[in-house]
Amino acid sequence: MQLEWLEDFIELTRTRSLSRAAENRCVTHPAFGRRIRALEEWVGTPLIERTQPVSLTPCGALFLDAATQSLELLTAVRAQFKGGPLSRDEPVRIATGRTLACDFFPDWYESLHPQLGSFAVSLLTSGAQEAISRLSAGEVDLLLSFSSPLTQSLIDPQRFDSRVLAKEQLLPVSAPDAQGQPRQQIAAGSNALSIPWLAFSPSLALRGVLAQHLERLPQRLALRMVYQADSYDAILEMAKRGKGLAWLPQMVVNDALASGELLIAGGAEFCVSFDVSLHRLRDNQSEMVMKIWEALAAFETLPPSS
Repeated sequence: MQLEWLEDFIELTRTRSLSRAAENRCVTHPAFGRRIRALEEWVGTPLIERTQPVSLTPCGALFLDAATQSLELLTAVRAQFKGGPLSRDEPVRIATGRTLACDFFPDWYESLHPQLGSFAVSLLTSGAQEAISRLSAGEVDLLLSFSSPLTQSLIDPQRFDSRVLAKEQLLPVSAPDAQGQPRQQIAAGSNALSIPWLAFSPSLALRGVLAQHLERLPQRLALRMVYQADSYDAILEMAKRGKGLAWLPQMVVNDALASGELLIAGGAEFCVSFDVSLHRLRDNQSEMVMKIWEALAAFETLPPSS
């Protein structure tokens, strides 16, 4: 299989015309047709319907995705090699969650600039367990995560170095009612009917943090799960619509609290403290990773997000 066949196929899907695609690819119509047939023989199934205009078969539509992604990846790698030996410009690969990527990483990255200047980063977002697996396998250089029972159980201190970057809190929040009070209010010793609860999916690291805290309360809260999501932002939106009580990271709810869209729905005993931490494989001694680690030693923690 030749890369030019993939380029031919992509151009054909763009023009929907064998003759126009052949012209754009600077080959004769018959030669272009032979290259498309050769690609179909390599794949093992027809990719196009030879109609006017040309259309894709179901397999062709699927193959178009693969062809496009493959060419983009190979082109990017080739361009990187053309730029010369990889050194400081090689991106530091960081695995993290979507919330930390949006609400924490930008400020933390900028905080390193006085010591390190600007440096290239490749940020990969996923669920907590997948991110930890990427770090363990050496697929990323650093893991930026909420500290939780999951990270504590899977990140072996014999293999990994860890550093606390910030202190955070899970805050119980609720939309206001007509009187400007939390629509779902929790209080110690309350005998109220069960409270509608917007819960974390199992894939979210903070699910375990919250569960441990609730188990330690002297009196069990009567919570009735009405919604569950693997996105803190999705839970935030439902909370703002008054659909239930939610515990959310302070960095996620700051704006909604400031605007009055959400209110704190319980006392200090219902707020849950946790850390934002950075982890690396101890064997990873790459130059930029070590510079980041040394820069972090200059200050123990950053202030909580605001």
